[in-house]
Amino acid sequence: MKKKKIIILSVIIIIIALLAFSFAKKQNAADENTTKVELGTIQKTVDETGTVYSKKVNTFYSNMSQKVDKLSVSIGDRVKKGDIILTYENNYDLEIKSLQKQIDSITASYNEASRGADFQEVSNAKLTINTIENNLDLALSSFEKINQLYQDGAVSKVEYEEADNKVKILQNQLQEAKNNYELLLKGVSNNIKTQYEAQVEEIMVQMQILQKKQEQATIKAEFDGIITELNVEEKSMTQLGEIVVEIQDDSSLGIYVELLADEASEVKTDMKFVVLEQNSDDMDDIIEELKVNRIHPKALSKISDLGVEQKRVRVEADILENKNKLRIGTEVDVKIILEQHDGVLLLQKDAVYEKNEKKYVTIKKGEQLQEQEITTNLENDKYYEITSGLSENDVVLIEKNED
Repeated sequence: MKKKKIIILSVIIIIIALLAFSFAKKQNAADENTTKVELGTIQKTVDETGTVYSKKVNTFYSNMSQKVDKLSVSIGDRVKKGDIILTYENNYDLEIKSLQKQIDSITASYNEASRGADFQEVSNAKLTINTIENNLDLALSSFEKINQLYQDGAVSKVEYEEADNKVKILQNQLQEAKNNYELLLKGVSNNIKTQYEAQVEEIMVQMQILQKKQEQATIKAEFDGIITELNVEEKSMTQLGEIVVEIQDDSSLGIYVELLADEASEVKTDMKFVVLEQNSDDMDDIIEELKVNRIHPKALSKISDLGVEQKRVRVEADILENKNKLRIGTEVDVKIILEQHDGVLLLQKDAVYEKNEKKYVTIKKGEQLQEQEITTNLENDKYYEITSGLSENDVVLIEKNED
């Protein structure tokens, strides 16, 4: 009989233990299916994959098939502004030297020719001057005598004026002859000068064309940077239209994202543009905090991974200090913060359900459940900002009420 009582007592104890365990389990489940309203910060963001790029890129294409005479770099090499990257095979130096010799020859001929004017013309002009000078001397001598006689009253006034007028005429003739002489010399000199200068200018034009071709036959770095693409080898031939070499400045970097047009319409310059650790969605994992610097004015058609054509707008941010040594072409996770509210009530989105186009939650007060309408403002993937209907530390069921 005692043994039977012991068995019954044991069964009762086991049943009580099972009931207690079941109650505790239900209580824990209830606790796990609730959340609290908390104060915090919520952000409205645009999330996209960004690409690191250089803001200074020099890409050189081949405009013809030509042979590379000398290649001075390899891919990955650093270059300074003015460094010669490569030189195409050419003989422009020899052609320029040949033209320079032609200029030297023309200059020598000009110097020889410009030493004097035409001998016969100059001699005739000089003879005319000498003749007039002799006649003037005679006229002056005659005038002096007539003037003395006129003063003495030995000749008439008419004779005096004729002698004076003759001197003046000869003086004018002498000045004219001298002017003609100078013009003759100057005219011959200018003609010779014009002729030779025309020849020199023609050669100079040819030389400038060759010098331009010589510049095009040499590729030089236009800024400090790194060789990021190189598609030729020394003594090889280039192909028309192909990229020969590309130089990028890896000290002047930025990050760009391509947003859907409707998303881009909400973005403004100076908005926060944050870069997160790879595959992270936690704002504590920010590796670069930048700002939007440029928004391209034109949306371009892009094909999505699913083959759908989309209109996307490029948005760029400058990297001021590349603390994380991001490389050109690297893909990074980016968040653009469109709006941020601090110190607001936050609730997990899983706790909110909708009825009749309104939002509701189920508040747990002790063992009682109460349905409550709420209003919200900002939202992200996890939370709603609560603007009415709830208070801080309210306990809300996560699972929807199944009435």
